Formats: sequence, structure tokens, C-alpha cells
Amino acid sequence: MDGPLITQSITASVTYDDPRAGIRWLTDVLGFRPAAVHDGPDGDVVHAELVWEAGFLFVGRRAPAGEPGPAVGPSSVALNTRDPAAVDRWYERALASGADIVRPLHDAPYGSHQFDVRDPEGNLWTVGTYQPEISRRGR
Repeated sequence: MDGPLITQSITASVTYDDPRAGIRWLTDVLGFRPAAVHDGPDGDVVHAELVWEAGFLFVGRRAPAGEPGPAVGPSSVALNTRDPAAVDRWYERALASGADIVRPLHDAPYGSHQFDVRDPEGNLWTVGTYQPEISRRGR
């Protein structure tokens, strides 16, 4: 056995006009790992599952205008880690890649060490140390 499976009850989904390029950006700049990439008959990515730390992200193709499917615009996704040094490393990696840094590395008033970066198709990514916690009885 390879170890425990990662499960979660909410999974973010991000769409791209060019999902293969989106996946490449996410892996190269933010360190996602592809867990599954499913191609359609035309070779386009129809669904992918990427992993970042203990979370999954679904990636797919944005439906072109006039084609059936939900109209999904740019998304905003937060990536959370407990390690401030890891945030610093991801920030340096994003800078080195020439990524669009929307807000540089800073310490937010609610305790998160973080930065914000926009991917080439307009999705906003916040990478930080904020760790929301919920007790078994709710918040």
C-alpha cells in the first residue's frame, strides 16, 4: 500500500482556454503535481486533478462562447501551508518565472505570511500560511 489516501469535502475547480498550458504554469510556478490528466478525442485536456500539499484542484477547459457549459470566469484560490519558509520559496520561484505578482510577500493582519499572483489566464492565487481551523462542533 502506498499510504493513506488524501480526501477532502470541497475541491476548487479552475478552467482555462488552454488547460495544458494552465497545468504547466501551475506545476512550474506553484509546484502542483498532476495526479490525473484526462484527454478528450481531440487531444485537449477535458479534466485534470492536481495536488498541492494535502489538497486537490480540478482543472478543465473553459467552454468557448456559444458552446454548452457553464460560463466560468477567472477564479480566486488560496493555497495554504504551515511553513513560512515554503511561502518564501514559492514567492521566489514565482518572481524568477516572471509571473504577474499582484501583491508582493507580506504579513496580513490576520496572521498569514503570503503573496498573491495571477496566472496567464487571469486566475488569482494567494499562497500563504493562514490555516483556518474548524472544531468538530463547527466554528
